[in-house]
Formats: sequence, C-alpha cells, structure tokens
Amino acid sequence: MNQPLPAVTFERAPSTPAPVAQPLLKKGKRYVRPLSPLERFSLGLNETYRYHVDCVIEGIGDIDPARLQAAVDLAAAANPAIRVRLRGFLGFCRWVDSGRSPRVRLLPMSNWDGNSERNAPFLQERLLPLDGGPVADILVVPGADGRTRIVFRSVHAAIDGRGLMHWMLEVCRAARGEALLGSDSRLTDLDVQELNKDKLPPTPAPATPEPPKHCIPVLSPAAEGRMPVDFVWRRAILVNPSSQLLTKAAVFLAQWARKREAGDVGFTIPIDFRGLRTQEMGIGNMTGYLRLDVPPEATPRSLVSQLNQKMRDYADCRATPGIRTLLWIPIWYLLRKMRQAAEAALYTVTPSVPSGGIVSMGAMKLDEHSFPGFRATTICGIPGAVGKLNLVFLNLPATETLPPRIAASFLVPLAYSRDGQLDALVEAFIQEFSAPNKATVSVANTASSSQ
Repeated sequence: MNQPLPAVTFERAPSTPAPVAQPLLKKGKRYVRPLSPLERFSLGLNETYRYHVDCVIEGIGDIDPARLQAAVDLAAAANPAIRVRLRGFLGFCRWVDSGRSPRVRLLPMSNWDGNSERNAPFLQERLLPLDGGPVADILVVPGADGRTRIVFRSVHAAIDGRGLMHWMLEVCRAARGEALLGSDSRLTDLDVQELNKDKLPPTPAPATPEPPKHCIPVLSPAAEGRMPVDFVWRRAILVNPSSQLLTKAAVFLAQWARKREAGDVGFTIPIDFRGLRTQEMGIGNMTGYLRLDVPPEATPRSLVSQLNQKMRDYADCRATPGIRTLLWIPIWYLLRKMRQAAEAALYTVTPSVPSGGIVSMGAMKLDEHSFPGFRATTICGIPGAVGKLNLVFLNLPATETLPPRIAASFLVPLAYSRDGQLDALVEAFIQEFSAPNKATVSVANTASSSQ
C-alpha cells in the first residue's frame, strides 16, 4: 500500500505563527513603497506580454456594481497598496498611494464560460502602470450560462498571488459588513531577502562544477504562431482530487516532456514569505523563488524532500546576483532586450529558462468569497503570461453541497497549443489526478479557439 507523502512545509514554517495584519494607516500618513528590482523586471514583462495576477470568483447572483464599488472603497482604504501609482524614475521609483480605489466595471452579457480565454477579449486588456494607470481593477461579467463571474485583475509588478488573495478576501468582508484586517506593509521581496541573508549557508564551489541545466519544454511548440507572442490558457476542475498535487504534478509534467525527448526538466516554484520569513501581511510582492529539479528517477516523495531541504537552506532568500542593477536600467532598454530575446527564451532550450512554473495557492473557501446577493461556487486563478508553461492551482474545500475540488489552470504561448498539445495535456492531467468513478470535470474544448 502506498504510504502518504510527507508534508511540504514551504507554505509556512511549522514553528511560525500565521502572518498578522498591520494596523490601519494613521490619518495624514501616505503609503509609499520602493519599487524592487524584481518588480521593475515585471513591469517590462507586462509591457511585453501582459503580466497580470488575475483570479475569478464564479457564482450565482446579480451584483449591484455600486454596492460592490462601495465595498471596494472600504477595503482599499484599509489596504492602500491596492491604490498605488508608479512615481519617480530609475532607482528612485516608488509605489505611491493615489487615494483612488480600483474601479468596478460591469460588462455586457457574455458567452465566456470561465474555462479559457475564448469569448473573453476583456481579459486581454492590459493594466498600464507605466502610463500612470491603476495596478488593479474588478470586472463583473454576467454570463449567458446563468453564472456571474467577478474577475479581480492586478499587475504582478505591484501585487503577487497571495497579496491578491488577501485583497479579494478584504473586498468580500467589506461586502458582508465585517471588520477588515487591513495592511500598510511597505516590505518588498528584496527587504525580506536582506533580513534573512545571515541565515544563508555558505555555498562552497564544487570540485567539478556542474554544467548549467538546459531544461526542455513540457510541450513541443508548433512551427507557426510563435511570434508575436500570444498566450492561451485552460481551466480544469478536479473533483475528489489527489493530495500533494504540487510534487505529483511536477513528476507528471516531467514524464510528459520526456515522452517526446530526453533532457533536463525543472520548474520555478514561488515561495510566499508571509508567515515564513516575515510576520507582515503585505499586498505587494513578498515572494521568493526556487528551482525544483526533476530528474528521470524523481518521485513525489523525493521532490518533497528536495523542496524542504531548499527551504531549510533559505534558498528562496538568495538574491539573484546583480539584481539591483535592474533598478538603474531604463524600461525602454529593458523592453528592447526582452523583445529581442523573446523567441529564443520561449521556443529554444536555454540554461536561463526552466520547463515551466508550478504555483500552489493553497485553499480558498467559497463561503469567505460570498456576500449578500452572490454565492460563490468556484474560484480559479489565471496564470501570469510568462515562460513556456505556467500551472496555477488552488484547493476548494468541500461544502455542504459540493465535494472537495482543485481548480487547475494551465497557460502557454499559443505555439504550444496550436496543434492541440495543451488540450491533450490537460485531459491527461484530469484523468491522472481526479479520483476514479467520483470525478466530474470541466475543461474547455477549445483546441482551435485562438487560432
């Protein structure tokens, strides 16, 4: 009989209490946060591709935009990082509270089913902080299928996934008339790394340096549709799903890649600093990153051990060498270099780009994302438009009427989907990780939706 996998502890250190919200801002004290080097790089990605952190709450009900806007205004006042605008230049750039809340927009009736980008041109609209625009907004999309979908959109340069989750919860609390947690944290990812740098173990040079890994993609790109770059995504709902999905998914995706060709496989794994490396609950980017290597003999258990060892070594707090240099590179120059390197980065095997990214967002309870007039039935993330493959999943605990589920979303450049490669992968993923004879699934049948 298979033994249960040991728990992956990177979500939160066992001895570390949960993050605490910060006191609300005092009157007259304006929220200002430095732009970190990683956020500057993300600004370039947003200009190149549309690098957002978006999440969809799907449910039943008719939403009054004015009432929702009032809730947003309350939540934004308690969490001013959601109201910021970009100010300054080069290394002097700051996120500064504008005093203006994210806007709620009611869209016309839509045929969008929430399973992909099909019939959702509004998702292609890019938030433009470099032009002085907001870093977040909220779309209310009434569906022809009787569902209402609330899309929380944000720019990754200002907000990370966990920050967006906090923001969504605050809006729903405000809509229910509950007390807000609030946060005015000004910490950046660079600050957290600096606070923990003394805990990094020394890294002695190996006697025989290993060559850099050249990670193969999970899918094979089609010859057409590579440039200009466009991204497509698919959602799958797993019912009664397999547990410990992160490491199991990594093994599954690596095996899928190696069915086509031999080679190295590795994935970027984001690590939430909140409650793990700091007690502050900020909305901004407070995320570190690890590379999860998946050798041919890897098992989910061995990958859990690898992740936990890297966490014990504070590998997520190891800053990229020379990262501060990005603060002094003009965005126009950064954009030019990104666009020149885009085709090679996305469609060739290079040591700098992994096979993809895997993001576990933890659990999101439906009742906590419901409010008077709206009952949430499903929540899913839309992966950020970056890399060769991006998988984001979140756990939806069981309710009185619904079994436990996982909402998994896959995103790839169009060339990795043009010949049906992505849809075949998603169907196989569903079959692998849904419980036999118990699961019903929802997946877009959109192999040609973006062609």
